[in-house]
Amino acid sequence: MKNIKGASYIGNPVSNTAVYITKKVDYLIANLEKVSNCKVFIESSVEIPDKLKKQHEFVYSDMPQRDYAEFVYIMAKEKFEKNKKRKYILSAENYIIGENVILGKDCHIEPGCFIDHDVVIGDKAYIKTGSRIKNAIIGNNFVACENCTIGTDGFTVTVDENGNKMKIPSLGKVIIGNNVEVNALSNISCGTAGNTVIQDNVKIDSLVHIGHDVYVGDNVEVTAGAIIGGFDVLENNSYVGINATLRNRIKIGEASFVGMGAVLTKNIDERVTVVGNPARLFMR
Repeated sequence: MKNIKGASYIGNPVSNTAVYITKKVDYLIANLEKVSNCKVFIESSVEIPDKLKKQHEFVYSDMPQRDYAEFVYIMAKEKFEKNKKRKYILSAENYIIGENVILGKDCHIEPGCFIDHDVVIGDKAYIKTGSRIKNAIIGNNFVACENCTIGTDGFTVTVDENGNKMKIPSLGKVIIGNNVEVNALSNISCGTAGNTVIQDNVKIDSLVHIGHDVYVGDNVEVTAGAIIGGFDVLENNSYVGINATLRNRIKIGEASFVGMGAVLTKNIDERVTVVGNPARLFMR
């Protein structure tokens, strides 16, 4: 297999990418039927259907996450070396902008901002001072308030062959829809094995952290100090209260309410309210 162009997650694989599968998520292997030409690092004990062997290259491993990390590290290094040769300019308005940036009509960018190479921003954006945007494709009417960061590396860690901690490179993006606002000092990480997706009309308060590969549906509200773990899903019209914490790989159902300070460790259904640590259903 050739032409591996990035990385993706077995929950939503993309053709021509590197993927890893551990025994814990082997039930997702059928997702590979929908795509082709992936390089799949797979735990040795997982059985591979014969038809998939013709579509993909499988690499058996006792530590597939580690071997995947070493493979994508090479791609990340190539990207880094390429970007080292690219140039930034200081605009007339005193913000820094990279190469191949696309800005829509009527955008206002205040002094002291940083817009990295290849970023796309739609019409009528308002980017306030100190904001830093990279690895992102953003829709219309976007507001980034003071000192927020968008497209920073995700945080996924494995161990190397010596048992030492090893961070997995982030090769994905942040995809943001229309009419989204991100308030001061908040951070949205790019995808590690795919993209972080923020849909339309989402409002994110100050001091919020949204982890890698998160999906946030339409009209979601995330209030100050909330922490959203990697691969979490927040369905349409859901609400996350002040200082709430969501463990990674959690799903909040549509129109559900996570109360202030709640610590969510399990999925919740649609149209429910949870409170407390650990979070539990609130019964009126």
